[in-house]
Amino acid sequence: MSVIASFVLGIGVAIAFVAKYLSSHVSSSELLLVELGAIIIMAAIFALFARLIKQPPILAYVIAGFIIGPAAFALVKDIEIIKSFSEIGIAFLLFIAGLEISFKKLKQVNIKKIILITTLQVFLVFFITLLLVKYIKLDLRQGVYISTALAFGSTMVVVKLLSDKGELVTMHGRIVLGILLLQDLFAILAVVLLTSEKLSIMVLAFALLKLVSMVLIAYLLQRFLFRIIFKNATESPHSKELLLLSSLAVLFAFVMIAISLELSIAIGAFIAGVSLANLPFRVELESRVGPLRDFFSILFFVALGMQITLGGLDNEFPLFLFLIVGAFILKPLITFLLLRTSGYRQRTAFVSSLALAQLSEFSIIVGVLGFDLGILSQSILSMIILTTIITMSLTVFFVDYEDKFYRVFKWPLSLLRFIPVNENLGYRDKEKKTVLLIGCDRMGSIILRELIKENKGEVLVLDYNPEVIAKLREKRISCIYGDVKSPDLLENLNLAELKKVVSTVPDLDDGLVLLEKLHKYNKNIQIILTAKNISDALELYDHGADYVMIPRFTAGEVVNSIMRKDKESLENIKANQIARIKSANSILK
Repeated sequence: MSVIASFVLGIGVAIAFVAKYLSSHVSSSELLLVELGAIIIMAAIFALFARLIKQPPILAYVIAGFIIGPAAFALVKDIEIIKSFSEIGIAFLLFIAGLEISFKKLKQVNIKKIILITTLQVFLVFFITLLLVKYIKLDLRQGVYISTALAFGSTMVVVKLLSDKGELVTMHGRIVLGILLLQDLFAILAVVLLTSEKLSIMVLAFALLKLVSMVLIAYLLQRFLFRIIFKNATESPHSKELLLLSSLAVLFAFVMIAISLELSIAIGAFIAGVSLANLPFRVELESRVGPLRDFFSILFFVALGMQITLGGLDNEFPLFLFLIVGAFILKPLITFLLLRTSGYRQRTAFVSSLALAQLSEFSIIVGVLGFDLGILSQSILSMIILTTIITMSLTVFFVDYEDKFYRVFKWPLSLLRFIPVNENLGYRDKEKKTVLLIGCDRMGSIILRELIKENKGEVLVLDYNPEVIAKLREKRISCIYGDVKSPDLLENLNLAELKKVVSTVPDLDDGLVLLEKLHKYNKNIQIILTAKNISDALELYDHGADYVMIPRFTAGEVVNSIMRKDKESLENIKANQIARIKSANSILK
């Protein structure tokens, strides 16, 4: 791995020298092409390097910008053109962020509780930070920008990480998503206030009036025009092109409206996204706009890297420590206490607060805004960018190793166990449980159907999807909410009484943890697990699994047997399968 990484970096350095030579030997008409080429090639090389060391690509783009910027090789001479491209990148980033503000997603959490928690979290972080900035020798105006930059988490990074782990459907995933979406709304409001020339009541009222006007325009267009336009676009034989052009037209129309109202283009782009977020074509819109967003977003982060200067950074070291402590201690602590006092379980509150421990893309936008207005210096902006990238990068480890972090902090967190828990999840009757089913969605519902036929009272279901648990509660099927790797969860069950455990979770680590814990308490238990592939299945067998299901392998065997049937026999098999599917599906309806 180190050899490959060194080779990749070597190629990057070589290309940097080639681009440096070309930039001084080409005509002015070819210079932009050479500079854009250098940006894309260097960004690709460093993104590959970041992938090898398991870091987010944003870090790679900023480093690439730093290397080709004036602080290093100075490959790009006309930085203003790149900044113009990066502004389009901001517009696309916030357009996609707006598309995520779906009312359906917000309804998946206790919206009233999450609104209260998010509001308190944002304002507490802001005002506590504002009170403390005087100790790092910043004036009040600079403190407002630093406090605002610290108040928000990164929707782009956190949602991607939780989605990759399949945790957006969990309780803490839904809480984090709800908080981040509402934080985005607060961030846009903050941008409106920060772009106001004077923070007088009249100026603020006028700025808010302009914002409300844009929102009203967006609502009316979405209600009476956009649905018709996009419905016709999807029904056209050229639907791909029309969807792309229509969504871009909406984006740039709102950007132009924002400019005419003397608002930030970020606000116009965000409202454009929100206006399309609740259309039935949102997923198609995201897929069409995605490649353009990625391209201009890369230019945005590369341009940020170009603005990093080493001069004066040593003087901003207190600011660096201040932002790190704020992101990793102050903000998670406030979020944890708010979630815990709202009745969420200790682990749910901790994992949720840990996922929000970073600065966000809005932090960079706020920093750039302060720099453009002459309030923040170049060195302060560079430090905000560096700290944002560092905290975003470490978020990868926070999310991946959330259970290990929880074990480390479990004892001090237990001091708050006197706070009552109101996470009303799960249902238990008084019957003795001999069968544990882990994972009840999809394949699990088919297995559950057969288990409850034999003896409903002996079955206990473990699942981390609150919706699945809620449906099982309605049907009075014993169930508990949680994850196999959650500390103490399995130990709190009476494992000695279990005769059979069936897990439909195809995660190797989950399977190994399950085998270790079950064999520790019950040597005679029958354990049936699920694996993604053959190598994982063999490893689970080596660790003592009684049987391992491999869905694709098993499906292939079933298809092979079906292929040998005649048409009449196949009709009977088909009818029986449809009946079983409907029966299994009815369990979770």
